[in-house]
Amino acid sequence: MQKKTLGGIVFYELQRRLMIGSIKQHTNQYKCIYLKEGHDVIPKYKQVEERFIREINSGKLTVGAQLPAETLITEETGFSRMTVNKALKQLEQQGYITRVSGRGSFVKAKAMTRNVTDTVGFSEYIRSKGMTPGSQLLTYTLVDLADDPARRDELELANLDKVHRIERLRTGDDIPIAITEDYLAANLITTLDSELLNHSLYAYLARLKIPILQNYVEIKACRATARQQSLLNLDDDFILETVANVDTITTAGQRQRLGRFASYYNPKRFTYRFAANN
Repeated sequence: MQKKTLGGIVFYELQRRLMIGSIKQHTNQYKCIYLKEGHDVIPKYKQVEERFIREINSGKLTVGAQLPAETLITEETGFSRMTVNKALKQLEQQGYITRVSGRGSFVKAKAMTRNVTDTVGFSEYIRSKGMTPGSQLLTYTLVDLADDPARRDELELANLDKVHRIERLRTGDDIPIAITEDYLAANLITTLDSELLNHSLYAYLARLKIPILQNYVEIKACRATARQQSLLNLDDDFILETVANVDTITTAGQRQRLGRFASYYNPKRFTYRFAANN
């Protein structure tokens, strides 16, 4: 292989079809191999890996987009099939892609992580990540807990006789992320409108001047139902469940149970963390 020098960067003549950076000189194309400090050449698999990371981060490759086949990447770069396969394995381990046997490699939606102590709603959080939140009403019922004290105890909604039960599919950029199941005190919120059913619950309560006071937040992994698997496009049969038990302050200045907010997340798209105080 003929070695050439141009502008202080070493170029090696490889072949006419290139992968990363290239130049033309005398109608021939050259592959650019960048040198690190200490003159260590970046490994070939790393060059392939970094190419696709750039294309994913820049938006050139969007969620769900299929990467070129291994054989095509091998042809474009002149690298071995083993090198390309190693790069794709690294991308999969880092959560950039998912590899499906017999189909290929696809850009994966990276999981969003939020703190347990966050008090913003789903819609507000999704917007903070540069995505467009969405909501689809799945079911609505007015539940009479007075006739079902066992269920009232299970939901920890003492002293509430009637509650609104609202189940919605929540999305970010039209990608299913969670199913929410909210119980709201009917004596505090007598009627509901489409703003609540199709948009942010937190914003709706703020408009009604109903403050939210969290008693606790419980997080656990549990088995997903067949319906949840279908709605959230789950690859596995488990789901991340979060439950927030909340109160409010009435106009009379009394603390009263507001309801129970439950969310069921695709664990590959959403995670929680606890930030310890220093």
